[in-house]
Amino acid sequence: MKCLDNDFKGNGIFIINDKKIFVPGIIKDEEVELIKNKHYELVKIIKPSILRQNVICPSFYHCGGCQYLHLSYDEEINLKTKYVNNLFNTNNIKITKMNNPLYYRNKIQYAVENKKGLSTGFYKEGTHDFIKINKCYLHNQILDEIGMYLKSLLIKYKIPAYDSIKDSGIIKHILLKGNKDMTEVLVTLVLNTYVLPKRKDIIKDLTNKFNNVKTIIENYNLRKTSIILGDENKIIYGNGFIKDEILNNKFLVGSDTFYQINHEGVEILYKKAIDTLNLNKNMTLIDAYSGVGTIGLIASSKVKNVISIELNKNSIFIARQNAKLNKVNNINFIPGDASKVIYDLARQKVKIDALIMDPPRTGSTKSFIKVVADLKVKQVLYISCEPETLKRDLEEFKKLGYKINNIECVDMFPRTFNLETIVLLTLK
Repeated sequence: MKCLDNDFKGNGIFIINDKKIFVPGIIKDEEVELIKNKHYELVKIIKPSILRQNVICPSFYHCGGCQYLHLSYDEEINLKTKYVNNLFNTNNIKITKMNNPLYYRNKIQYAVENKKGLSTGFYKEGTHDFIKINKCYLHNQILDEIGMYLKSLLIKYKIPAYDSIKDSGIIKHILLKGNKDMTEVLVTLVLNTYVLPKRKDIIKDLTNKFNNVKTIIENYNLRKTSIILGDENKIIYGNGFIKDEILNNKFLVGSDTFYQINHEGVEILYKKAIDTLNLNKNMTLIDAYSGVGTIGLIASSKVKNVISIELNKNSIFIARQNAKLNKVNNINFIPGDASKVIYDLARQKVKIDALIMDPPRTGSTKSFIKVVADLKVKQVLYISCEPETLKRDLEEFKKLGYKINNIECVDMFPRTFNLETIVLLTLK
């Protein structure tokens, strides 16, 4: 059977029984043998494409965590470039590549299950099928090493993995975060109980082996749910944070707050975003969906003042600490829903010169976009990790009098179909 084309997600496209079928890991024009289980899957490549390269990960065809390991990085960029240009009906969008398309993730999370003994791994994309993995080629190698040693400690001290069917056991997930040079690492153990046996021994062994493990947190998730983190944390070692640096600004990183996972990529992304805006010292800038305040704090030196808006109260707490850490005094953090906060600012007739928005994958809302237009914000810089919802939101902005000035992309998540897009909108 011959593959007809590829989609943006790296899937091969086939027509079977008059239906379009998508199969991961197959390249256009390859002749292959498929089998149908729950979905169609690759059995054998009969005639490989000249574009195919050796797949370094033995779990590539089962895991689903990355989509392009069977292609060169240049070909991956070609597919992504074709996709975004078709989506936005142009041929001018460029994608900035990463120097390091492997081993870039400074945040990793393992599921823990009992598969002939305690095992770490991931759930197959779109399923709850557990894939046992000891090494991921996207993970920072130091974090992977710490994760595997921690797994050996759980086995050594006979800490049982959580069993979702029986709703029993102790350890559900392991989360690791590191700073840019891995001199500081944060470990989070997600538990099904408030009591971790051999806690002191685990802490001692782990910190003796890795002196860059600066803090360890227990997160309690006693619910029978696919959501990873529970609402309660307890610091069992260190102060609960690690310190990182982006574009010469220092940031505290906690276990349950959003923080970009590719250090090289985030510096490129934030510099491009801030440089794209025409900022000066007389301006007021809004940083919507601000997280722990990263981009607003970095941009604060270029404007008169910054208003940062974030729904997550813990993120606001950390953002205020970050402002003190960087001695930034011209930024105000407001907790709340971005649409409601901006609506209040509009009622107060606050003059906003520019706005940076970096919403979640689901995109923004019509109400948020309307209030931005009501405020007559002259410049809007939209950062998006989901091109489809970005396109939808840009149509709303255009209806309300905004013009698209520039679109460019940063390949923040190499070897996966994810992509960061920066769009500058100006009010006509």
